[in-house]
Amino acid sequence: MSPNNRLLRPIQRFTIRKVDSTVVLFLATIVALIVANSPLRDLYHTLLAIPINLNILGLDIFHYHGEPMSFLVFANDVLMVFFFFVVGLDIKQQLLVGELSSVKKAMMPVVGAIGGMIMPILLFLLIAPAGDASRGAAIPMATDIAFVLAVLMVLKDHVPASLRVFMTTLAVADDIGGIIVIALFYSSGINLLMLGLGLATVALLALLGRSGVRHIVIYMIGLFIVWFFFLQSGIHTTIAGVMVALAVPMTTSVSCHQLGNLAGTVSRMLPHTENTQKDQTTHLDGADIAMINSLRQSASRAIPPVQRLEHALTGWVNYLILPIFAFVNAGIDFSTFTMDSISALPFAVSLGLLIGKPVGIFLFTYVYILLTKHQWSDGVYPAMLFAVSILGGIGFTVSMFIASLSYDVQLHLDWLSEAKLGILTGSLISGIIGYITVLAVGKRHQKKMAQKAN
Repeated sequence: MSPNNRLLRPIQRFTIRKVDSTVVLFLATIVALIVANSPLRDLYHTLLAIPINLNILGLDIFHYHGEPMSFLVFANDVLMVFFFFVVGLDIKQQLLVGELSSVKKAMMPVVGAIGGMIMPILLFLLIAPAGDASRGAAIPMATDIAFVLAVLMVLKDHVPASLRVFMTTLAVADDIGGIIVIALFYSSGINLLMLGLGLATVALLALLGRSGVRHIVIYMIGLFIVWFFFLQSGIHTTIAGVMVALAVPMTTSVSCHQLGNLAGTVSRMLPHTENTQKDQTTHLDGADIAMINSLRQSASRAIPPVQRLEHALTGWVNYLILPIFAFVNAGIDFSTFTMDSISALPFAVSLGLLIGKPVGIFLFTYVYILLTKHQWSDGVYPAMLFAVSILGGIGFTVSMFIASLSYDVQLHLDWLSEAKLGILTGSLISGIIGYITVLAVGKRHQKKMAQKAN
């Protein structure tokens, strides 16, 4: 092998390897922090203020209150709609066939999620400055499922599968709680006509879904229409993403059994005299092409629209939308902070995540188990439950989003920056302490089990 090839192989392996979305999100955050604290800070803030314009048939799509959206507002109010749309698709699956599909399965993680929302809010209100600063009480109630699951996957040899399912379900319930809070407390100046048109569109989409309409393009067009009506109504636009997602059907027109039969039929009818190796010259007649196309169309119809949309959008959300969101929101200029000027707000946020979140999750879950005499799952015990609960304090994405809704960038920039500082420190410390604690508790438990076995 030539020296050049030896040098290129590691680079080729790196570029081919699938990059984890949490790594991309983390890198976007780091880049934003570096740029915002470098000589490029003015360019960074200029980028955030760039107006976004789109005029269709004389209608300014991205105008709100008569002004074009800035790139920052565009990221938060337009791009994040797709994030919440994917969240809504996941919630629908959990409600129909997942851990939220029955009261018995859902109760324990839902109770844990409620505790993980109540305790951080109470702790925030105890510490944060009085007055308008209290609008950010919901900031530390969120759990970032992507980061939590990334840590749990690294620690999978020490965390039982049942506890990973518990944390995943808890995060979904947590998302539902966050969505309700956004809808109830972060909407203002309601335009009832626009709200009614938006809800009527959602109802129409739900009716189409129940009638067997499974063309995903229809639901994407519906998402745009509902988003536009909600933008004008005063209801936050991300709620449009969730509501439309819940209207998407999860049924198919072709069952897996039917698809298997069709595939067998096509396989038997295709010519077997052709060269079977790939990358060889092949010629099919019209009937063969028609059969293959029929199989391809049937395969698409065998996948529920909910999962087709989730599969189509998840990559875009994870590797483009969320990194853009992190980049435009995480750029905190540390030079603006001094020990004399900083308020209690960042401490309220960070302690809400670091202490309120794990205490709420563990306490509510543990009391529920005691009161209901619920059986502990295999490999789950109080110490490990508390250790994993610490990871619930990683609240990056949704916490940042709620912070941007809580404090207007024009009116309360200092509070917004302090809240973001609290989110970053609270999430980072929760991740580090959670990782170390889960690892230590897991190794200790494995050592005990090994000693018992001997």
